[in-house]
Amino acid sequence: MEDRVKQIMADVLDLDPLAIDGDTAMDSTESWDSLTHINLCLTLEQDFQVSFSVGEMETMLSYEDILRVLTEKL
Repeated sequence: MEDRVKQIMADVLDLDPLAIDGDTAMDSTESWDSLTHINLCLTLEQDFQVSFSVGEMETMLSYEDILRVLTEKL
């Protein structure tokens, strides 16, 4: 799951998947703005066949947060 999340984040945010780690977050990633955040959440929903609530999307502001929410969903 972690590799899939990294690859999705890399594709949506135009990052190197090897550079994504526990420090990767919306406030420290220039390409991660509100629009790309929505695209990231939608892509994760499609790839993992889950649905996020607005509240969950609002908390998914880092790589670690995304893993936590996905782990709860799967």
